[in-house]
Amino acid sequence: MEHITPVKEIDSIKDDFTIKVRIIRLWTQKSKFNANDTYSIEMILMDEEGSKIHASCVKKWFSKFQSYLKEDSSIYVKKPNVAPNTSKFKFAHPESKLTFNHDTTVKDCDNFSGSAHGFDFVDFNTIISNNILEAKSFGQDTKLKVTLWGQNAYYMSDFLANNNSLAPVVVIVQFARVKFINGRPFSSTYFDVSRLFINNDINEIKSYKKKLVSENNQQLSSSGIKMIASKQDREHDDFLKNHLFSNIGDVIEPLEEKTVIIVGTVKGIRQNIRWYYLACSNCKKSAREKSSSTDKVDGSHEVAEIVTYECTNPICKNIKISVIPRFKIPLRVQDNTGTLTLTLFDQEAKKLFKYTAKELYDKNKKLGNNLDLYPMELKVVVDKKLAMIIDITSYNVDNKSNIYGITRLTENAKIIDELEKKNLIPQPANSDSLMIGSSDIASQETKVLKTGENLTPSAIDKSTATSPIKLISTPNELKRNLATSIDLDEMENLSTSKSARLSPPDEQPTPLLVPKKEK
Repeated sequence: MEHITPVKEIDSIKDDFTIKVRIIRLWTQKSKFNANDTYSIEMILMDEEGSKIHASCVKKWFSKFQSYLKEDSSIYVKKPNVAPNTSKFKFAHPESKLTFNHDTTVKDCDNFSGSAHGFDFVDFNTIISNNILEAKSFGQDTKLKVTLWGQNAYYMSDFLANNNSLAPVVVIVQFARVKFINGRPFSSTYFDVSRLFINNDINEIKSYKKKLVSENNQQLSSSGIKMIASKQDREHDDFLKNHLFSNIGDVIEPLEEKTVIIVGTVKGIRQNIRWYYLACSNCKKSAREKSSSTDKVDGSHEVAEIVTYECTNPICKNIKISVIPRFKIPLRVQDNTGTLTLTLFDQEAKKLFKYTAKELYDKNKKLGNNLDLYPMELKVVVDKKLAMIIDITSYNVDNKSNIYGITRLTENAKIIDELEKKNLIPQPANSDSLMIGSSDIASQETKVLKTGENLTPSAIDKSTATSPIKLISTPNELKRNLATSIDLDEMENLSTSKSARLSPPDEQPTPLLVPKKEK
C-alpha cells in the first residue's frame, strides 16, 4: 500500500500525496449569481488521528467524484491540490484546504479505524472565557445559550414535538459558531456546516447519559421535563391563552387590527396565485427579475441576454444578490361560517410538507412541470384541520382586504379539540376540494398585502367569503326577499354577531309573517 500522509503534515510544497479520511460533514455551496445552481460540494475530512481539513469539489468535477462523496463514508484521496483556507469562519485546518481537480483520484476505503464523528468537546466555561483552543473536556452545572438556525432548528422542533419522555435529552452541536459581542459569548449553528445530534444512538451520547444518571438521576429527570415542556407550554399558551378566538365569518370584513386564532379545514390551494416567491439571498424579501444584454465573447457580434435579480427592499440597493424560492401558498380555509384565503409562508409550510420550497421548485423544474401550478406534493395539506394564528393588519383594514397571513399553525389534535369545545365550533363535513383555477377568477385584480416581513397576495375576491344570496340581490332586494319568506326578528336572534334583542315588557309582540305558498 502506498504511503498515507497525515492531515497535519499537508503543506503546499507537496503535490503528490495520499490521505485516508472520513467525510464527517458534507454540504453544497450555491452559486453567488444563481441560487438554483450548485457551485461546489464542501466537506470536512478527518484522518485516523483525528486531524481535520476542509475540502472542496467544484461543479466541473462532479461527474468524476460525486459518487464517492457521501457524508460518513471513508475514502482515499490521491493528489488533491492545496489552497489557502480563506473562509471567514474556519471549522478545520486553519491554514489550508484541499481542492479536487483533474489530477486527483478518489476511491472507497473500507478499513478506516478512526473516530466515527470526530467530536472535539469544549466545556461551557471555556467558551465563556473566550479560550476555546485550550480545553476539550466536559464542564458541570454551567449554562450556555445556543441558537439553532435553518434545518437544525426544524430538527429540534420536530424532536420536541414528538418526544414526551421524561428521559434526559443530550444534544451535540458539531462545528458550532462562537462569537463575542461586548464581551458576551454567543453560540449558534452556522448555515449548513453545523451538525446536530439529538439523543442519537452513538457512543458519545450513550456514555454521557450514563455519566449524568450516575451523578444525579433525580435532577436529570426534572431537567428533561422542563426542557421538553417549555416548547409545549409555548404552543399551548399561544393557542389557548394568548390570543382571542374567532370564526371565519367574524373576520370576513377586517374592521380593526388584531391577532386572532381560527380553526378551519384546508379545502384547496388557489391556482391563480403562485405557491412560491423568489426571495433575496440577502434579506429574504421579494426579488424581481432584471434583464440586460451584452455582446457575446465569441466574437460573433451577437447579443447575449443576461438575467439578474434586484431586491425590492431598499436596503439591498446596489447589492449583487441571488434568489432562492420560498413558500407563499394561498390556502382556502373553511369553517362552518365561511371560507377565506390564508397565506402560508416558508417557516410554517416546512412543518407541514417536510420539503423546502427550493427542493420542490428544483424537482418540478427538472421534470418540466409548470411552476405556476402548485406541485402535487402540496396536496397533502388538503382536508387537514388546523388551528391558525392570523394577523389582521392596518393594510387589511385600510384596503378592506380579507386575505391574511398565517403567523403560526398547529396540527395538535388536543389543542384543536380544546379550542372547538371551548368555542363550540361545529366543523363542516369533508367535501370536494375547492381547487380554485385561474380561469375561474381571471378577471380579478391582484394586489400585494404586506404582513410584517412577508408578502401575501391580495385579490378583490370578497364574494367567495359571502353568502350566495348576496351575490344575486341588492341590499333592498335582499331585505324584501327575506321579508316575504321569514320572520326578520327571528333571523336577527339567530345572528352570530349580534346579541339577541329582548322586547320590553309593555311592547306588543310583532306579528309573525305568514310564509306565502307558491301557486
